[in-house]
Amino acid sequence: MRTLFFCFCLTLGLATFSQNVSIRGKIKNPVSRNISIYIYPFAEKSQSSEVLLDENDEFEVTTTLNDIAYLYCDFDKNKEENLIFILEPNDSILMNFEARDFWKTASFKGNAASKFEYYKEDYIKTFIQSDWKNITSKKLGSSALFFEKLMEVEGLKMRVLDKYKSKTSSTFYTLCQADIKSTINRKILPDIYQRAQKLKIPLDAKLIPALYRQRVIEINPPQNETTAKSEQYPNNVLYMTALTYPDKKYDIEHVDDYFQAHKSRFHPAFVEVLSAEHLKEEIGYKGVNAEVVSKVKKFESDYPNSRFLPLIKEKLINKEETFAIGKPALPFSLRDTAGRTVQLADFKGKVVYLDFWASWCGPCIAEMTPAKKIKNHFKDQADLVFLYISLDKKESDWRKAIAKYQIGGTHLRDDITAKESAANTYDAGCIPSSFIIGRDNTFHAIQPPAPSKNDGKDLIKILEETLNKK
Repeated sequence: MRTLFFCFCLTLGLATFSQNVSIRGKIKNPVSRNISIYIYPFAEKSQSSEVLLDENDEFEVTTTLNDIAYLYCDFDKNKEENLIFILEPNDSILMNFEARDFWKTASFKGNAASKFEYYKEDYIKTFIQSDWKNITSKKLGSSALFFEKLMEVEGLKMRVLDKYKSKTSSTFYTLCQADIKSTINRKILPDIYQRAQKLKIPLDAKLIPALYRQRVIEINPPQNETTAKSEQYPNNVLYMTALTYPDKKYDIEHVDDYFQAHKSRFHPAFVEVLSAEHLKEEIGYKGVNAEVVSKVKKFESDYPNSRFLPLIKEKLINKEETFAIGKPALPFSLRDTAGRTVQLADFKGKVVYLDFWASWCGPCIAEMTPAKKIKNHFKDQADLVFLYISLDKKESDWRKAIAKYQIGGTHLRDDITAKESAANTYDAGCIPSSFIIGRDNTFHAIQPPAPSKNDGKDLIKILEETLNKK
């Protein structure tokens, strides 16, 4: 959930061994003069800006890459599907397409054309001909049919990829294999998570029908230096490993703890990637404290030459500048359920418990019931505001969840794709994410104890302390 943009000429960590990459396009009947292009190089900082179409409805982006990168394109913000491609150093691509129907109209030229043709055929056969949205909808639920259909799609996607094996590099082929596996498993994990909750049992691979279990949990492609560069595969392998080899002490809902306890199950490249990603998430989630700083020093000691280290240190510095106890809370302005504009400044002189959540977030919903006890404890405290900001894309999902789970408080909804997104401003990409803002409009707690922890006593204590500060 990152919103990034590109400029006409861009540099991504230029080094002596970098290769030029060229992305050009000509759009027929453009719906906007602004084109959003996102690039995430492996273990390097992403760059951003906007591309403006010229008078011929053409655009060009040039950059440099030291390694593989993921390219995200957005030519029509009204479209839900993302255009995602893998780039390699020295790639060049020229795209000609109709803005409102990219996949059916696109043609490609350049030395990377075969890669883009693969993505086009994969999309048409998976999303259009195989009706991907229906397959992954709740209509199929957790039945064996759900898994049967997903396995069919996985097989189809692999057959399409195999057609392009000889036309693309071995790195590209292997990464696409990893991405296919991750795409399928991202649909399976929420399903079995919901089943485990319904049955009130721990998450386990046995929740997958026996006929499909081995194929689902199989780690293929294997862990190595190449598959570690897939944007989703390392986390996919982590979750599948936790399902296959469950640990009663460190369950899958505390996957970072599981990872720390079972590092021996992972390739060294995966250990470095996962350690770096979890550390960046923890910095973003918890802010800067002694525990986080200690973990950063430990990572630097373990990986003194890690390519991730500059990103981790930069995130730590940026977080310390903005998110620290006593720092001013960041302003925002959003609409409430009645359509009225609500600003953080409206609650000046009050204590605000700020909670970022979404209807699709299981851990968020799980905290709503114990939160009722917290609110009841402070029912006579008019100076305490429970402010909820939803990341739901659909307004209907947001409203239904508020009613279904009887979530009391003030409710706002955020557009995380917007430049001024409150969630992005608060670095709340991982939810639930919460803050306590004092009467003086400064942070008094960042990621305070969850309402469910210690029967709510820990959170109540912090809220009372904040209320007593004048």
